[in-house]
Amino acid sequence: MVTRSGPRNTRLLVIGLVAASLAIITLDFREGDSGPLASMGRAAQAFMAPLQEGVNNATRPVGDFLSGIAHLPSLARENQALKEQLAQLAAGNAAYERVQDRLGQVSDLLGLQRAYTGSVSATVVATAPSNFEYTVTINEGARAGIEVDQPVITGTPSSPLLVGIVSEVTPISATVRLLIDRDFAVAGELGSSGETGLVVGQGDQDLQMEQIAAGTKFPPAGQPEYVFTTTYHIGAERGLYPPDLLIGQVSQVYEGTTPLDQVTVKPAVDFSSLENVLVLQANHGGKA
Repeated sequence: MVTRSGPRNTRLLVIGLVAASLAIITLDFREGDSGPLASMGRAAQAFMAPLQEGVNNATRPVGDFLSGIAHLPSLARENQALKEQLAQLAAGNAAYERVQDRLGQVSDLLGLQRAYTGSVSATVVATAPSNFEYTVTINEGARAGIEVDQPVITGTPSSPLLVGIVSEVTPISATVRLLIDRDFAVAGELGSSGETGLVVGQGDQDLQMEQIAAGTKFPPAGQPEYVFTTTYHIGAERGLYPPDLLIGQVSQVYEGTTPLDQVTVKPAVDFSSLENVLVLQANHGGKA
């Protein structure tokens, strides 16, 4: 008769392992950190630490990438909001600088008006519609006492600049022929030598100073030479322009040429940004 001992032996083995485990756990609990399981745990932890670090390093970029994708919409909104704020700040700064520039121009004009008594301040409201006529329209006219042939200036009290001359007048406006107009001419004087000549407008080109005496000396290359208005008297008649208004700076000297057409002059006024001017009503010999 055959006896089957397999299941019984298996049950005995399981009971034995459970009993042994309970005994080891009880012993480890009583021993605390010095128990056999604690030592084995520390050994296992030391063995697994490098593996865990490697797994973390391998999976962190993937996690960061997935996190970045999840935040892309909010980041895009924040970026757009920052761009809009930056644009608003830039616009506000430009407006502030514009206001400061206008205040500076008005302050200069008021100082200039105090220096030249009997004058009228005006604002440029239009430019000539033709490329062959270099004029501007100002917002003051006969009602303010403005007349034809009155000089027009801008700049500061310490550096008044010649703009042109009144050529037409209505009750509420006036036309100013700019010094760059081809029909404009004014007596000019070289700042360094005092030699005089006739400064003539050349449209969009530099002014031309004619009738300068032969052999006139100019500063060495690199040193500026300026041209100013000069006044004159012929009997009871005198020049239209007060002296010492800055016309411009010599831009080219043609040495060895005839006395005519010897010098070109770059205007001191930037006519593309001209806004405020002063009309001299009295026949001035100079500042007040």
